[in-house]
Amino acid sequence: MASDIEKGIAMADYKKELYPRGVPGGFFIYEANEEENILFADQNIIAMYECDSLEDFREYTGNTFSGMVFEEDLHKIQNEITAQTMFGEKRHDYVRYRIQTKSGKIRYIEDFGHLLHGESGNKFFYVFIVDVDRDEYLNRAKNSFAEAEILSMNQETDSLTGLFNMSFFYQSVQQKLANPETYRGTAAFIHFDIPNFKLYNERHGFRLGDELLCEVAKTLHEVFADGIVSRFSDDHFVVCYKTEEKDDVLIRVDKCFKKILKHPDASKRVRMKAGIYYMEDNYAEIGLACDHARLACNSIKARHDINFSIYDEMLREKLRKQQYVVDHIDEAIKKEYIHVYYQPVIRCATGEICGYEALVRWIDPTVGFLSPGDFIETLEQFHLIHLVDSFVIDRVCKDYQRLKLRGEPLVPVSINLSRLDFELMDVFDSIELTRQVYGVPTEYLDIEVTESALTDTDDFLKNECNRLRDAGYKLWLDDFGSGYSSLNVLTEYEFDVLKLDMVFLRSYDKNEKTDILMTYIVEGARNLGLEPLTEGVETVEHYDFLRSIGCVRCQGYYFGKPQPMDDTRQESYDKGLKWEQTDL
Repeated sequence: MASDIEKGIAMADYKKELYPRGVPGGFFIYEANEEENILFADQNIIAMYECDSLEDFREYTGNTFSGMVFEEDLHKIQNEITAQTMFGEKRHDYVRYRIQTKSGKIRYIEDFGHLLHGESGNKFFYVFIVDVDRDEYLNRAKNSFAEAEILSMNQETDSLTGLFNMSFFYQSVQQKLANPETYRGTAAFIHFDIPNFKLYNERHGFRLGDELLCEVAKTLHEVFADGIVSRFSDDHFVVCYKTEEKDDVLIRVDKCFKKILKHPDASKRVRMKAGIYYMEDNYAEIGLACDHARLACNSIKARHDINFSIYDEMLREKLRKQQYVVDHIDEAIKKEYIHVYYQPVIRCATGEICGYEALVRWIDPTVGFLSPGDFIETLEQFHLIHLVDSFVIDRVCKDYQRLKLRGEPLVPVSINLSRLDFELMDVFDSIELTRQVYGVPTEYLDIEVTESALTDTDDFLKNECNRLRDAGYKLWLDDFGSGYSSLNVLTEYEFDVLKLDMVFLRSYDKNEKTDILMTYIVEGARNLGLEPLTEGVETVEHYDFLRSIGCVRCQGYYFGKPQPMDDTRQESYDKGLKWEQTDL
């Protein structure tokens, strides 16, 4: 039995004299599959490519549709064809691209294709192409009537990935949900995105970025074949999937993750995040359901241990509180709902108070007490953290002036700064101007920078830290050991104090190896010229252990919890604690 290709050759040879000659267009057929084999091409197509025969044309193009298209245009028009024929209800396409003849000449093409299905289930594209004038090709405002008709009918799809766009997604979902007899079950809305996709584009280039988006689209379309899949914008994809079992959604989401992570092309292996919202009421607002899924996804963007989140009452409350923080931070600062608390830092060798750490609390008349965990991360996420940290700097300096006038003993106070502070304001100028207003010596203010904010290749932050240290401020490396510690940071930055995270002492009570590890860390810090400070001291056993291994400073609830300055000082007096003698 003759193959499709052999039949195509026979068709091409059949009554050649009947073909119109010299017209700027021709007709061809190719298979609508990955191979895209050309089954038939008429004499005008062959002539358009300056080939001598059908065999010559097949050899020149590799006998594929991809081989017919100018390489730089191929990626774009393949997605346009998919967008117009594979996902939408239409089965025809209109695209423009360039071709290159055997002699190297560039021609400009209008392509009118129709997707047909054979009796065997195979799919074929029947295509008529026209050689158009270059100016017409480049001028998108001069669409032919046919082009305008086709484009107007295909505005429901995304030109890059071929998925539904946002507006057509809303329309399609609304139609489906309006017919509960054919769309039973719970509607799950799933929002997918690729964390740090902008960085992916910077690293790999926009072409590979587009290819990744297309791979994600393909994966979602395959896994949620019975659902409605769309690309809303950039790397944001949304799926509506009806199911009788909610666990089925989680299984499919996990399958998507695994297919992308196991992609044969290493550059396409990325981790994705997903937010899920189950809509029980078919008549609820589609846009709100999509927003809930998006918020669930956004809630875990900074989490490396979680890949999906389900929108529920707990998340709703968290997001409500988050929005409250953003909406009321200016008022909280202005009306001093923000408070600075102080926790004493103890010299291990003497048991005397050698400093304080300034910590922030929010006591709101509407929602009550807010701990740092309730608002710090939110303020960082919305780039508002510098407002609070500027307030803390001002309040610490004001408290110094007040204590100085009262003749109270004074010891240095450390202030926590976020990495974002250095990006959102001039930290050095802010501290300098504020301390000068209140007459505060530089020796009174120590600066804590969280370990996770530092990298050994960040010249900007390194320069800013050096700028502070050169002016006389002492720098502390905060939360050492709380995450993935990079010991190289200790050699790249100049610090005065190494602050061990409280996780060490929590582990000390359960793991006998912890005392060995802490001994090495404390000894190593001192050898590097750093004063080791351990937080989380809650018992006398903790304190005795730190003294025995040579830890220089410590802090924790054993000595005093964070409180307003007057309250913590009174508690220290009551416990019989003393302050180091300083010249402050």
